[in-house]
Order: sequence, then structure tokens, then C-alpha cells
Amino acid sequence: MCPGHCAHCVGTALIPLALIAMCASALLLFPNGQTEYLIDAKISKEALFVPGFWGSGMLVILAASSMQAAAANWSYCFSQNLRIKMLISVIWSILAIFGSSACFGASVVGLMKGPLCLFNTTLSNKTQVQLWDYPFVNRNMGASSENYLYNPSLWTLCEKPQNIVLWNIFLFSTLILVSSLEVLLCVIQLINGLLGCIVGQC
Repeated sequence: MCPGHCAHCVGTALIPLALIAMCASALLLFPNGQTEYLIDAKISKEALFVPGFWGSGMLVILAASSMQAAAANWSYCFSQNLRIKMLISVIWSILAIFGSSACFGASVVGLMKGPLCLFNTTLSNKTQVQLWDYPFVNRNMGASSENYLYNPSLWTLCEKPQNIVLWNIFLFSTLILVSSLEVLLCVIQLINGLLGCIVGQC
């Protein structure tokens, strides 16, 4: 496959992934479709960071657009204009790799930390209170029964927002998967773009 066709395929594949990341990141701000938690700042820091919007979203869409531009009219082996476009797509690919990697990192932290939610806890003076915090953050993060990811019975600790644990797990896992695929595709375009700069279509 020539560099132009490869750039077109990669750019086409990246656009729906970026849109999925943006939607997932937006949904994290509105648990169960409710706005009250965002208004009251009862959203986890990783969700407020909206990594899927700028990291795996806008940066990747801009990179995909540059790839599509580089692929357009790729008909001459030694066209300098098309080589410059391919070089620009390489630069955008590098930026998209950084953005997707940031989204991946923030999503992993958000998944391991668990959601910010209202739960019952016992203070040092044996008083029971309701608290907005991260109930799973001090638990063992290894693959054991104590890890909330592997123990659904712990999910009922969060009283509000309703079903927030499942909401966070699904959306952060989606962001992890999408950002991983985006990094892979951008690395492919990085290599393809460098080859396109050197050899043209030939």
C-alpha cells in the first residue's frame, strides 16, 4: 500500500475513535445523565480533566484531518507539496500520540482510583457519617478480592450518584481502549509519513 492510501485509511479510522472518546469523556461529567453533580463539583478529578475531549478527541481529529489532506491527490511520486503535507501529518501524529497517551494515563488513574461518591464511613470516634470522597482509593490496587474492580459487592458502598461505579468503569475502560488504538494508529502513520517523505508514493 502506498503512503497516501495508508494515510487515508488511518485518518478515516481515527475520526470515529476520536468521536467515541469525546462522547465518553462528556458522559463522565454527567452520571446517569444528571447535571446536578457537575454543578455541585461532585465529579472525580480525572473526569473533570476531560482527557477524551482534548487528548483523544480534538488532537486526534486534527491529526486525522492532516492525514486526509496528505492523502488527497497523492498521484505523483516526487511531488514536493505532497511530501510537505506528509511531514505535517507526521508532526500532528506525534501530537496525537502525546494526547492519546495522556488520555490513557488519566483514564487508568481514574479507573484504579474509583469514582467520587457519597458513602457511609465510621470516624475515629466511632461516629457514622456520610462523606463525599473516593471510597476505594485506599484499598489494595492489586488483582485481589479487595480491589473493587474484581469485587462487585463493594460497588454498593457508593450511594450517590446511583450506579456511579459501573458508569465510571465502563466509560474509563472505553477511553483506555480507544486511546490505545489511537496511539497504535498514530504510530503507524508516523512510520508511514516518514516513508512518504523519503520515497514518495514509490
